[in-house]
Amino acid sequence: MKTRIVALSALLILGLIISAQAETELFSRFKDAYGNLGSDLATKPPAEVADITDFTYTKDLATFTFTEGKMYLLRKLEGRPTTAIFLGKGHAQIDVPSHVERQSLWYASGDSLVDETFEVAMMNFSDDFDLKLREKFQFEETVLSWRDFNNSQQGEFFFKPVVMHQYDNYFQLLRSLFERAEDGYFWIDFNRYCYSFDPNRPEEVIVAYEHEGGDIEPTDGAVVQRREKGVYDDSLMSDIAYPTTMLSRTGELRMVGLDGTNIERASITCRVLVNADSLRFLSLFLHHNLALDSLFLDGAPAEFWRRGSFTFLGLILPEYRFRGDTLSLRFVYHGTDYRSALPFVENPTPTPHELTFDIHTGYNYIMPAMTPLESTERGRSRFSVTPAEPYRMFRFQAYASGFDTVNVISDIGVTLSFLRSSSIDKHHFNCFIPDEQYQSTVTSAFNYISGRLGPPLAAFAVSVYPEPCASMPGLMGVSQTDCHADGTGGLVMQAAEAAAQQHFGALMRPATDREFWLMDALPDYLSLLAVGNVTGWDVFFGELRRRRDHIYTVLDNNEDRPLASGRRINTVDRMAKGAWIFHMLRCMMMEDPGKTNDRAFWRYLNELKMLVNTKLFTNEDVIKLTEKHYGAPLDWFFKHWLYERYIPEYKVEYRIEERDGSHYIEGEVVTEKVPADFKMPVVMRVISEGGESVYLRQMIEGNQASFELGPFTFTPKELVFNELHSVLSKDKVKKR
Repeated sequence: MKTRIVALSALLILGLIISAQAETELFSRFKDAYGNLGSDLATKPPAEVADITDFTYTKDLATFTFTEGKMYLLRKLEGRPTTAIFLGKGHAQIDVPSHVERQSLWYASGDSLVDETFEVAMMNFSDDFDLKLREKFQFEETVLSWRDFNNSQQGEFFFKPVVMHQYDNYFQLLRSLFERAEDGYFWIDFNRYCYSFDPNRPEEVIVAYEHEGGDIEPTDGAVVQRREKGVYDDSLMSDIAYPTTMLSRTGELRMVGLDGTNIERASITCRVLVNADSLRFLSLFLHHNLALDSLFLDGAPAEFWRRGSFTFLGLILPEYRFRGDTLSLRFVYHGTDYRSALPFVENPTPTPHELTFDIHTGYNYIMPAMTPLESTERGRSRFSVTPAEPYRMFRFQAYASGFDTVNVISDIGVTLSFLRSSSIDKHHFNCFIPDEQYQSTVTSAFNYISGRLGPPLAAFAVSVYPEPCASMPGLMGVSQTDCHADGTGGLVMQAAEAAAQQHFGALMRPATDREFWLMDALPDYLSLLAVGNVTGWDVFFGELRRRRDHIYTVLDNNEDRPLASGRRINTVDRMAKGAWIFHMLRCMMMEDPGKTNDRAFWRYLNELKMLVNTKLFTNEDVIKLTEKHYGAPLDWFFKHWLYERYIPEYKVEYRIEERDGSHYIEGEVVTEKVPADFKMPVVMRVISEGGESVYLRQMIEGNQASFELGPFTFTPKELVFNELHSVLSKDKVKKR
């Protein structure tokens, strides 16, 4: 999201939440250091300064040359400076070795590498940067003038932790400072770039860029692991060594509020496995709308640090823990974000859940594996949920209004329980969908999806909730009050997407966030297929073209980046391009495109369903399974559509010829906007003078290609290039 600098004063209000126990000596030092990092450099702070020439500093993928100028060292913590400001002539060179991340950097900055001269640079560090400087130059005591600070304040602005940062930069620097080493934390701002090396993140190197003037944070372009790990191959980018893994989440949530959606008190115990060789500082996350009241480690109060309105919180362990150790962490908190109610760590591995809910009697909640209500104190009840399957994120729906249900048995025997609320009817909404139409449409969509994919893995009954909400196994959120424009998938699409999320949703087990495109794309594309089946294929292709047009707009605005960039891509973009990937695969798997026989594609989806819901999967796992069902290697396909940007533009000229009593179509194709090794099978339809059609599939390779179709016993009249929209492309076709 983009937010203008005018919001700075509101966003930089410091709200720190710390444990109330007697402080350890380390935590006291940490607090003091954190406060000093936030000190205002505009107030002429003490500093050291030196005139430097020809100083080169290499930090993993980056080499910085400070040709000549003035270098300030500031903010001494634990006896050494942690901030530097350079004014003069310098040069930065960053070579990103990963193909997919070079493509992602191109989106952010307009170039796939960094080769920049600069006159101002600001650095924050807890590595050996200051020691290397002192080896060559003599520093003297001074104060930082306001003028020199003013020249470098952009770096100060981008480094300060604000609410949109995933991590607290101050905490990340300090955790490295208290374990100070040569490969410690290093962050630099120059021109519109920010480069960071953080040894305590799963992927240590980030090259970011101020994508638009006035951004409150730079856009992460390239994100890779440190050079020595050598993880640069596109197919290996999901091989990430997370420092911790969440093993389980158990506990109790006490729900209150007029609609039952506020968390008065949550007490959740998480078992966390240590994967790193050693850990003293731990990264944890809790939704920013949830206020953390206390945190306990193995039953004792723990020392933690969290800025107000931050999702990130840092835990400081009383002693080092080592690989294989298990931590028992109990979080006590309250707040309003009940749909993201549980703590998490960086590793997205799903976990078992065992939760008890304390609720107002008469209030209702929908979630998988609920036990019957038990009365407790006056006006309160409780129930438990212990799903048999692990969930990546366990969500639920609060539904305080009175309702009854109408049960419908689906074609595969799963009961759909439609919730009917007295607060949702045609008297309150302009676009209320009558119950009969609503129930029949949702049932039809569920039958279409589950009739091909079988029963959901985790649900033997599904509640259909008539307001927008997050769907997951056992819960379909399908609005009964949405206004749908004519000619769109409308209610059918919404219902089918919710039905698809019964199979491809919260049970999916991505190894990293680089697989998240799959979780958005598959439900979306399956909803389009349901629309085609129910309302007609003209609407299906219309919706497909609408997604194509969105992708065109993203391209025209230079906003495109590879899908394997992960959650750096917004959800709408992931859905649009990802749905097209599955559409192209479906066309490629059809034995006879003219009959649109897609049984092979559904066989593939059934095995894909088992893969992504029963084991940790990577993009490479998905590719291997797809190749199995396609019957040939598909590295050329995924290289472009998953790991690169852009879409092809075909310029086609064809002519109809007669030779030896038969007819042929000869064509030339110029393919632009893609690399020379790009290739795709294109479905073509040859229409005879009598109106009959023959469907063919032709591989078009490289930037220039020719093809010959035939011989035909009939006289061709017209060629339809890229029939069925078999390739995501722009096409210009001319008959000569």
